[in-house]
Amino acid sequence: MKIVHARLIATNIAFNLPFNHASHSRDVSRGLLLALTTDDGSVGYGEALPRPYVTGETNESVAQHAIDSVLPSLMNQPFESFSQLLHWLQGFHSRYDAIKNTEVCIKTLVELALLDAWSKSSEQPIAKLLGYSTTSEFEYTGVITSGNPKLVERYISAFVEMGIRVFKLKVGSDREADLNILNQLKAACPYPISIRVDANEAWVLAEACDRIVELAGLGVEACEQPMPATDNQDYPELVRRLDGAMDVCIDESLCTLADAQWFIDNRATNGFNLRVSKNGGIVDTVRIAKLAEQAGLFNQIGSQVGETSILTRAAQIVAGALTDIRFLEGAFGTHLLSYDITPHPVMFGAKGLCDASRHTGLGLGVEVDVDLLKKATEQIMWEGPITVAS
Repeated sequence: MKIVHARLIATNIAFNLPFNHASHSRDVSRGLLLALTTDDGSVGYGEALPRPYVTGETNESVAQHAIDSVLPSLMNQPFESFSQLLHWLQGFHSRYDAIKNTEVCIKTLVELALLDAWSKSSEQPIAKLLGYSTTSEFEYTGVITSGNPKLVERYISAFVEMGIRVFKLKVGSDREADLNILNQLKAACPYPISIRVDANEAWVLAEACDRIVELAGLGVEACEQPMPATDNQDYPELVRRLDGAMDVCIDESLCTLADAQWFIDNRATNGFNLRVSKNGGIVDTVRIAKLAEQAGLFNQIGSQVGETSILTRAAQIVAGALTDIRFLEGAFGTHLLSYDITPHPVMFGAKGLCDASRHTGLGLGVEVDVDLLKKATEQIMWEGPITVAS
């Protein structure tokens, strides 16, 4: 397989409803898509949603690395076998001096496009190529925004009407507001539900202990990223003080394999929140998850707010490779986005269930529509064949 053409696209897709949490508020999704065309005409698509408060990357920094370093080397690199492609991906960061090991969104963007292209070109599903199992049905979490009470009510009403049974609440510095949303959700659901919270780095150690213990008494099952990634050294003490009162899960603190190993070695968490975009693609996300499984930690699969079906399908491929997933979120599709880049969005329906069987074919299983992609395009950041002087 040889890449003969590349198009790097900055995207901008409006939301149907705003979404807020302690770290950010947004009403549009801005990200990057990479389309790689092979010498047999196959087109592979990759997606990344860089977040400076997660990996330190931005759309601009990822695009710059792609244009200056990665795309030129790809255009001169034939892949004779799938094992050669995997070897190339494994050595990604060692190949480019300008790209730090902590800059993982650039790898995600390129990896997904290459895997999608190889799968289509070879006519073999990605899961089969990687030796993963496949799963066709998933149950997703209803994630409830923080902030405006009327907006919160709209989210809760929509999820309850759909019969969603698993929820994640965005919480933060306003304790009373958080408790009100928790009580509002409980009152709205006429059936048993599972509830966890995500503080998005809002608390320091003492407050995290107090808030988590209180929420545990109210039936909350787990807390995601209670303290900032800059306070990672406090997580072992938090887990020790909680003494099993509630499971702690890390997210923003977990971007690389090195991050995962540190938390395992220091007994600093009970679980990992995996997100393909911020964990370096499908292969590295599975490697991180396997470390968690071996250490007796739980895994949950999260998503970047505003993902298209490309990243949703990548996460489903990861899920199929793992023996157990406690929680799964994402697949919002046009529940959140005003449109997706495919006429058949990968999204959950009644009871949070998503039948992915129609998307388990070649590539990522996402049929990208040219007109929808054009609509989502904010800027074509680079396009064309690249030739490098020998």
